[in-house]
Amino acid sequence: MTDPRHPHAQGARRRALSAGFVASQAFKAYMANKNLETAATLAFYGFLSLMPLLLLLFFLFSLVLRSSDAVLQAMAGLTGELFPAFNQDILKDLMSLSQSKAWGAAGIVALVWSMTPFAAAIRTAMVRVFRAEVRMNFLKAKALNVAAVLGILMTFVGLAGWKMFRVVRPVQTPLPMPHWLVAAMGVAAPFLITFAVLAFFYLAFAPVRLRRPHVWTGALVAAGLLLVIRPLFGWFLAVNPDYGYAFGSLKAIFLLLIWVYYTFAVVLLGAEVMAALRRKEALLLRGLFAPARPGQRASASVVLMEQFTRGLEPSAVLFKEGEAGDEMYFILEGAIVLAKGGRILKTMEVGDFFGEMSMLLQTERTAAAAAGPGGARIVAITRDNFDTILRENPGIVLTILKEMAARLKATSAELSSPGP
Repeated sequence: MTDPRHPHAQGARRRALSAGFVASQAFKAYMANKNLETAATLAFYGFLSLMPLLLLLFFLFSLVLRSSDAVLQAMAGLTGELFPAFNQDILKDLMSLSQSKAWGAAGIVALVWSMTPFAAAIRTAMVRVFRAEVRMNFLKAKALNVAAVLGILMTFVGLAGWKMFRVVRPVQTPLPMPHWLVAAMGVAAPFLITFAVLAFFYLAFAPVRLRRPHVWTGALVAAGLLLVIRPLFGWFLAVNPDYGYAFGSLKAIFLLLIWVYYTFAVVLLGAEVMAALRRKEALLLRGLFAPARPGQRASASVVLMEQFTRGLEPSAVLFKEGEAGDEMYFILEGAIVLAKGGRILKTMEVGDFFGEMSMLLQTERTAAAAAGPGGARIVAITRDNFDTILRENPGIVLTILKEMAARLKATSAELSSPGP
């Protein structure tokens, strides 16, 4: 049996706690941001953009391939994989439309432009998920939307092109493989393709710079969930063949909208996972300033916060007067004595924070700080994490302003009092 005090056991426990914390924070943010409603909006815009997208694909491939059957077969395979219960008659109508009309430059531009509201809706949703502050003029926003549409189009061109290549040049003599390997490849190939498309999607639409592990994690979560819900959706339709019957001839469109809605609900959850990973430090430290219930901090967050915790021996100097200040501190245990010119100004106790003024104003420390007679345990908070906490939590801003006002009032009273 592994000793829980062993470094490997502690590391495994910390990783498990970290994953659980990120998952819980992502789900809380998912519900707080009302992403299910956002998914419904994106499903509507996505459906309206799907037909121009497919029409553009048919037009582009008709310029390269003369075989209409190969194009139709490849597009049927692609839409069948991406959209369960997709009505293939729609593809035939779109293909006829792409061949019966002379599409000039104006027509192509109109089709691309009709998809820009979809790109704008995605960017708005991602800005909300990542709590980003994005300000741009009208022309720049439209240029980004057009670039995003072209990126989506090129992604579908690549997927459909691979399908078309398999149709035009099928494998003549496949290598003999065990059945389990064939089945595994049948599952792994769609999963890897979905993973790659989602990773590209997140990188293209995220309003902030993301680290690769965060992108991979979000794409992995979303691709895994899509891999699970797709057969479940197919099973549901199989046992409920009359689902959507009330829509009559529009049943296929209704089912397509439902699937696109589920897809975007999962995609937004993957984005929330990435956002939680990106803000994990700030989310952990946020609990220091929020009102704590009894025993709340004696939980998993305490273990995860150890990376920010620093222990000080009795009378140990934390910083000196006149030093540069790039961190603020929160006291978990013990006390910190603030002094200026050798004179004790104040003794900070458990639950107090200090050093924020020098950090925010990027000025020198106006006082020295040292541990009290019993030592201290403190949490160091960087400016980036503190800015994130303040930006995303107005209630904490009010709490900190009240504390700073109380300190200013006490200092003013001390300065105005008659000397000895």
